[in-house]
Amino acid sequence: MAIESYNAAPVIFLVELETQCCFAEFSYERLQEAAPRWYEGVRGDELDNAMPPRDIMIYCTSFLSSTAVIAKFLFIGNRKGEQYEKTARRCARLRELLEVNDLATLLNLSVHNSFEHIDERLDNILHDFTSGTIDPLSVTEKPPSQDTIVLKRFDPRRLTISCVGGEISLGDCVSDVRKVHSRISLAYKKLDGPRFDLWSV
Repeated sequence: MAIESYNAAPVIFLVELETQCCFAEFSYERLQEAAPRWYEGVRGDELDNAMPPRDIMIYCTSFLSSTAVIAKFLFIGNRKGEQYEKTARRCARLRELLEVNDLATLLNLSVHNSFEHIDERLDNILHDFTSGTIDPLSVTEKPPSQDTIVLKRFDPRRLTISCVGGEISLGDCVSDVRKVHSRISLAYKKLDGPRFDLWSV
């Protein structure tokens, strides 16, 4: 399908959105496949072949990064500055093009922000840390004890990612991602018509 040059801007945004959706879905599928070997009570030989916690956290980070990009393409969030109005219009127009709005889990950026700003979280945690334990990276369905601070945690049973207290459901979030992904083909077809200005109200 040929796209007229006057619709190049929305096409490029859709291409990047589609790429990030694919990245997020791929990371989710790898985590879903890895999870059962980390259930409580798994035999030793199965655990020997489990994906290492480091690799699990790499996929978690990739998932959060991709979903954060998708959210930033579609919602203004708490951004400010000179570009605010222009960016807010673009977000609204992309949602209109895709016919999506209700993406509550995708909009929850607290865990994304915790991953991205881990240095600031560590400032707050470690400044007055005097007792208890800190677990930098945890892959378990067993909740941490009250005197343990877990910096990053993947719960294989519930398929959740936690970071310094915040938590996000991978299943709920990937549902939002798939909703966006499913609308992209239709959005491309719309661009085979009149000019679609991303920055007009």
